[in-house]
Amino acid sequence: MSKTLQLIHQKIETMRHGLLRVREGTEQQRMQVSTSVYDGHHLNCVFKDNDSEGKLLNKEVVLIQRNDNDYLYITGHIEDEVKKNCKVVSLRIIKACWFTRKKRGRVAWLQQKYMYESPGYKLKKHHSFFKEQVLA
Repeated sequence: MSKTLQLIHQKIETMRHGLLRVREGTEQQRMQVSTSVYDGHHLNCVFKDNDSEGKLLNKEVVLIQRNDNDYLYITGHIEDEVKKNCKVVSLRIIKACWFTRKKRGRVAWLQQKYMYESPGYKLKKHHSFFKEQVLA
């Protein structure tokens, strides 16, 4: 496992919560989840409420986590889905970016700190993080 991915894993563990986004056509679902690192390239996402009615298996999703001035943006693929007392999905990390918020006077911006891309795995869709989240 790469050192960059290890550092991102540590940050995921300290943040623990995030927003999982799923797109279906023009519709977008947002669900609050708790996260934990499962193995080298997987995360477990536990849904806070039963607000996820649809099936997520084999879908590309985006996990966004924020903590103070740190932001994680993780694109992944749902490889497993379990529902017993609560819904849990296994998210394979395809791409993970860690940004820090910088500020000088009244001007603020995000600066990339680390980026990881899973070797040999191509995204099916292009996710535009900057248009939808940062600049909005």
